[in-house]
Amino acid sequence: MEFKFEFDKEHLKNLEELKKNDYDPYGGRFEVTKHSLEIRRDFEKLENSDVSVAGRIMARRDHGKLAFFDLSDEEGSIQIYIQTDALEGRSAGMLRYIDTGDIVGVFGTVTKTKAGEVSIRAKSITMLSKSLLPIPSKWYGLEDTEKRYRKRYLDFIMNPKSREKITKGSIILSAIRKLLESKGFMEVTVPLLQPIPGGTNAKPFVTHYNSLDRDFYLKIASELYLKRLLVGGFEKIFDISKNLRNEGIDTKHNPEFMAFELYQAYADLGDMIKITEEIVKTAVYAVNKTYSTNFNGHVIDFSKFQIKTMEDVVRERISDAPPATLLDMAKKINGKVNSYGEAINTLFEEHVEKSLIQPTFITKFPIEVSPLAKAIKDDPCFVYRFELYVGGMELANAFSELNDPLDQIKRFEEEASRKERGIDETQEFDRDFIEALGYGMPPAGGLGIGLDRLQMIATDSNSIKEVIAFPQIRTIENEET
Repeated sequence: MEFKFEFDKEHLKNLEELKKNDYDPYGGRFEVTKHSLEIRRDFEKLENSDVSVAGRIMARRDHGKLAFFDLSDEEGSIQIYIQTDALEGRSAGMLRYIDTGDIVGVFGTVTKTKAGEVSIRAKSITMLSKSLLPIPSKWYGLEDTEKRYRKRYLDFIMNPKSREKITKGSIILSAIRKLLESKGFMEVTVPLLQPIPGGTNAKPFVTHYNSLDRDFYLKIASELYLKRLLVGGFEKIFDISKNLRNEGIDTKHNPEFMAFELYQAYADLGDMIKITEEIVKTAVYAVNKTYSTNFNGHVIDFSKFQIKTMEDVVRERISDAPPATLLDMAKKINGKVNSYGEAINTLFEEHVEKSLIQPTFITKFPIEVSPLAKAIKDDPCFVYRFELYVGGMELANAFSELNDPLDQIKRFEEEASRKERGIDETQEFDRDFIEALGYGMPPAGGLGIGLDRLQMIATDSNSIKEVIAFPQIRTIENEET
């Protein structure tokens, strides 16, 4: 089978000239001694010293026997100042075959031009990777955001801010791990292929395992496996990995996303509130060096968190009417609502959560929508659960974990009843998990955080796609690849 791809004719011509003149167009190892940011920052110390840099040529300007490259590396860009007569070895002969977009290595002296631009006066140039397609002279702009995501590598080449957001995501993950390790937590992993989708209410992706001749589900949450570890004697554990949910794509949702879950034996919801505050503040500070950040036009202050119950905030912001009236109001939104608890949750999701801009813990969830959380003893229609809202979206979810196997069976039965009423996102009965609980699980607090959303807030990104290196996007028919 023959595969054809149309590359740029001028770039192909220069590739052939490089080969004809015995230049390697795709060189090997090149020792980089400095990056652009360090050279600019420490210019006074580095002036007149020799350095080796490598990167992509973003622009080229020729003036007779002088040439200037704008070289972009991981940390920024720097000007390369070239006097063709001063180039050593065979570099001068290669210069004519270098195009914008090529990746080169440069050995030279740190200097400033007459115009005051920090530069490297090249002594030699090494071709490291010949570009066969021209990079865009101007990137696509906001009107073509989908194309930016489809050609993400081009977005990263042309838009340093896009690269910066991915870099900051790595910084956030590192900061969270260091915080938890300092508190004695251990990172563990759980299966991505699971026989029963559990741990949250979500639609799973289904796949077929040929060797076992049965369907499996891609992980929608880590919860039930991490709780098995609590049963097995682990006391402070966390997992950072991808969740995959067969749901919609929008500015807040991607079908695969980076999730964080933590469980602590002998802890409760109060402990989870404290550690959630620490984790979120640590993440924000790691990339902003302050506990406040801008997000969607708001200044979010993470130095303080509010705590409110779901019932109270619904009654404050919607209506303090009797339960029957609230139930009727909720049924107009969703005809499947069948209880006061479901009504409170429906009204909250429809009318309240988008207005919660500053960090707010919403506590005391209805038992109907919290099948894995421990019920409040003196008010058993509600459970020990919170969700943290920031910038109008859910950021974290936590429970005092249900560890009574008989109560858990009852909750699974109630979930099955909800499914019969047409509510699709319900918990499946997990027999092995019930057996594990039967051996005894210590009282515990559990926490989940959407790390992509946390990164969105910390970097002022209005779409989850901005903080995922390769987000899922809708397919365009007959799209050229």
